[in-house]
Amino acid sequence: MADGEPVPNSVYFYAPNKGAPIFFAAAFAIAGLCSLWQSIRHKLYKLAALLPLCCAFLTAAYATRSYGAFHYEDAQVYTASTMLVYMSPPLLQLTNNYILGRVFKFVPYFAPMHPAPMLLTFISLAAVAELLTVPGIAYLSNPNLPAKSLAIGDTLTKASLVLQLLIAAVFFLMAGIFHRCCRAGGIRNPRVMRPLVISYASMLLLVARTIFRCAEHFAGVPPWSGEGVAVDPSSLSPVVRYEWYFYVFDAALVLVATVVWNVGPPGRFLPADRRAYLAQDGVTVLRGPEWKDSRSLTETFFNPFAMLTTRGGHQKQFWESNGYALRSTRRGAGVV
Repeated sequence: MADGEPVPNSVYFYAPNKGAPIFFAAAFAIAGLCSLWQSIRHKLYKLAALLPLCCAFLTAAYATRSYGAFHYEDAQVYTASTMLVYMSPPLLQLTNNYILGRVFKFVPYFAPMHPAPMLLTFISLAAVAELLTVPGIAYLSNPNLPAKSLAIGDTLTKASLVLQLLIAAVFFLMAGIFHRCCRAGGIRNPRVMRPLVISYASMLLLVARTIFRCAEHFAGVPPWSGEGVAVDPSSLSPVVRYEWYFYVFDAALVLVATVVWNVGPPGRFLPADRRAYLAQDGVTVLRGPEWKDSRSLTETFFNPFAMLTTRGGHQKQFWESNGYALRSTRRGAGVV
């Protein structure tokens, strides 16, 4: 496909590379197994479900695509591999958000909100993103559907991509507030800073991938006009006509966003005990009570960010009576 011309009967519009999907399937399988082993070793069992699940989806996606490389006329195989590719980034975003919540629990006095409702909010948003992605890609990747169904699929996919950018924006807002408060309070402990920096890197790579997908869907011409009829190939975006765009700006970025957690596993820095937290001196690790949100389910639902709680409200600041004080008098906007 060096000349960008379509291959007859190919649902990809080109003859897919046969080696690249095998490489990525193997790479994601290895990354998932490493993550599973690291999470179990460090006793972070919930993380052992998230990141390996994401890698399992991606392994299946590229294994399916490797089959499709030899059967590029099979629309069902193309739909299955494309759907799995699109479903995985929201799960990886949720992994980063979960790790951010664990960092908040480790330094509770600078957390901009309680980790439990924060994680519940991100889980809900990730679920919505997946609910938009699955039917969107199912419609959009099936060239035999009528034009109206393809248009619906395109709209749902665009909505999912925009939502993923909004999730990333909220992540960076929460992480940025927390990071600023830690620096102002003299907290420089690598057990806090390293997982925070790694989560920044992973999420930035996912943002770059999502921007690429937004450019593909918002700026490009849909490859099918409905009922199996292809549009004029010359009107298609190079992103559709050339496969290397997909591997460079999607597959490779998502792989690196995953592997960074193999290089710096969160269990190396964060304690397995949920009751352990970093004292205000930035060095000592103490064991306190479980940090629970005692608000009602209704209050949590309508006020997930605890915007209305006060110092006399539901959040008990157990860390204020531990005998340690902050190095700096400048306090951050922690949850109260």
